[in-house]
Amino acid sequence: MAIRKLKSVLCLDDDEDICEVLQTTLCLIAGLDVQTTRSGEAMIDLARKRQPDLVLMDMMMPDLDGPAVFQKMRADGMLADIPVIFLTAKVMPSDVAPLCRLGALGVITKPFDPLKLVGQISALWDGATTARATVTARDLPAQAHPSLDVLILRFLERATSDVVRLRKMIEQARQGNAAMLEEVEHITHSIHGTGAMLGFDRVSALGEAIERLAAGITANAEAHGPLGESALLPQLSEYTERLAQAVAAAARAAPSGTGAFTQLSAKH
Repeated sequence: MAIRKLKSVLCLDDDEDICEVLQTTLCLIAGLDVQTTRSGEAMIDLARKRQPDLVLMDMMMPDLDGPAVFQKMRADGMLADIPVIFLTAKVMPSDVAPLCRLGALGVITKPFDPLKLVGQISALWDGATTARATVTARDLPAQAHPSLDVLILRFLERATSDVVRLRKMIEQARQGNAAMLEEVEHITHSIHGTGAMLGFDRVSALGEAIERLAAGITANAEAHGPLGESALLPQLSEYTERLAQAVAAAARAAPSGTGAFTQLSAKH
C-alpha cells in the first residue's frame, strides 16, 4: 500500500474514557479527523459510511472482540483494505503474532502515553517499524500541552462523579444487589486504565485494587453465602474513600478547578 498522509481515524474501544482520550489526543494534538465508537457492529457500519484511512481498535471487548471485528472487515469488500492497529494490554509474542498474521498494521500496548501516541501511530503508518509486531515509541516532546490539560480535567471530573456512584453501588451491594459489583468493576477498570495513561498512578492503582476486590467479593459470595454478609465489603468502602481522596488531591493539583472538584475535596 502506497504511503499517503494520514487524515482520518476511526477508533473502537468499549471504554468511554479511552474513547475520549483517543478523540482528544488524535484530534487536538495531531489534527486528525477522528470518530469513536464502543461497539464492533457499530464500527463496521460507521467504517462503511466514513471510509477512514485507519482503524484503531481495542483487542479485548465484550460481544465481538477486536480480532473478530477485524476478520469481519477483511471479509467485507468495502473495508478489506483499511489498515488496522490494535490496542492491547497483552504484550506476549504469542498474543501479538496472530494479529500480525491476520494482517494488522501493528500493535500499541496499553496503557499508552497520550503524548507519545501520535508518534507511535505515525511510526506504524509510515512503515518505520514493519519488521516488529509491537511499537517502540517515537517520543514527542514531553511537555505540558493544552489539549492534555483538557483530557486531565475531563478525566478528573468524570472520576469525581464515579466516586459518588461507587458509594451508592457499594451500599446497594450491602443490601444484596450483586449486579452492582459488576458495575463497580466496570467503572474502576476504566479509572485504572485512563488514570495510568494520564499519569495518575495513585488513582490508577486504587482503581485496580477496587476492581479486583469487587471481583473477589462476587466470587466469594457465590461460594460462601449472602453477598451482604461479605467481610470484604467494608474494605471495598475503605478503598473507595482512598480513591476519593486521591482524585481530590489530583484535582487540587490540576491546571484549573471545577465545582465538582471543590465539592469532593470539601468532603475530606
